[in-house]
Amino acid sequence: MYFPQDTWLTKASRQLARAEQLLCNVLIIAFSALLIANVFARYVLNSPLFFANELAVYILIWMAFLAISIAIHNDQHVRLTMLIAILPKAAQRVCYWLTELICLAIMVTVLWYAIAWLRSPSIHYDIAITLDWPKWHFYLIVPLFCVTSIFHLIARLFDRSRAGFVLANDEE
Repeated sequence: MYFPQDTWLTKASRQLARAEQLLCNVLIIAFSALLIANVFARYVLNSPLFFANELAVYILIWMAFLAISIAIHNDQHVRLTMLIAILPKAAQRVCYWLTELICLAIMVTVLWYAIAWLRSPSIHYDIAITLDWPKWHFYLIVPLFCVTSIFHLIARLFDRSRAGFVLANDEE
């Protein structure tokens, strides 16, 4: 699909969102298979998969962070636009850019602290009890989420077709 205002950055952002969506789909399948296998093992074989609950939690955490990044790409986060709607178009554009830049600053700050957190010595010795795997593998989603979100936000800032908020009309 071609969009009239496509730049290499918006195309790359769209491809990244597709990859995130694909990974979410794979994780949903893995999550479902894991829970079905655990139910089967628990009630048919009388021997539950002892690691299933912990792994399911980590899968859900990864899916949540990926979904947030996809929502940032699609500009689908909840906004209170009641006051924005009564502002003139120029003021709406200023508010749009301001909120985008604030989101970008927050993501950069979270990335900074996530990297510092992952580099701390305590993380290297943190082990998932039932999986017997280092937890830092699971924690990698936080900086990964920040990087993908920053990329989506930068792509949105340079997308000339997005100069302001998409405000809901009365029919929605």
